[in-house]
Amino acid sequence: MATLLECLKSLPSDLVMRDMAAVRNEVGTVAEHIGWLHRDEDGYEVRKEPRNYGQKEIIAIGLIGGPAMYRQI
Repeated sequence: MATLLECLKSLPSDLVMRDMAAVRNEVGTVAEHIGWLHRDEDGYEVRKEPRNYGQKEIIAIGLIGGPAMYRQI
């Protein structure tokens, strides 16, 4: 099981992602999200989610067996 910080650090720092759990749906690069992270928790995974019937994939970070918390824009 990986922590949220480990998942974010495994991605390119210039990848733009949306924080799905934020009140204002903050958009920023992975490096910015690492700076904004106030607490680190266990139980997250990096996923590839299909879009357009499998023609395109986006990267998401979410709870294992649960919803996505960060999603690529």
